[in-house]
Amino acid sequence: MRKIAWKAFIMFILLGLSIGCLTTPELIQVRMDYTPTNMVEPPKDRPGSTIFISPITDKRKNPDQIGENNENPKVVPAKASAQEVLSSMETAFKKEFTRAGLNVVDSKEKAQRIIDVSLLTLWVAEKNTFDAVVVTHVEVKDKDGRVLDSQGFKGAASRWGTSYSPEEYRKAVSDAVVELLKNMFNNDAFIKSLG
Repeated sequence: MRKIAWKAFIMFILLGLSIGCLTTPELIQVRMDYTPTNMVEPPKDRPGSTIFISPITDKRKNPDQIGENNENPKVVPAKASAQEVLSSMETAFKKEFTRAGLNVVDSKEKAQRIIDVSLLTLWVAEKNTFDAVVVTHVEVKDKDGRVLDSQGFKGAASRWGTSYSPEEYRKAVSDAVVELLKNMFNNDAFIKSLG
């Protein structure tokens, strides 16, 4: 009799855990950081000019929302601090430009080229996969403020992962930023403007 009671108790606990796992959250809160799972290939040419990457300007309509889960009828928003989003992107740009062998400096006064980035879109659609898209507008200026290049860049990434996982949102965004940077480094007009 005792054995049957233990089995029933364990089944009750497992059933409770499985129901708990199916509970849909009200909100997915994501702590943003640059945590890519892919690498950025450096550009073929490496201009020698000193480069300053300005603080990124946020032009998204809803800066506190980075996506949503649409797996169920109840849509669950994914939110992140707008400041953390911008900070993680600035970290990505500086880290990958430096890793690629480009001469990044810490002030406009030391720079021969200034890169201004506007964030237009950063969104993760979670259904069966986490599909992230990041869109920016990038201007390269000389030290006198003359625009040498002005164009849009996009990066997209898709990954599998556990539903409602903040970590998967963060990785999907980071990988989309990697793809965006790859597109920048493979763009001849952009690289030439850094020369």
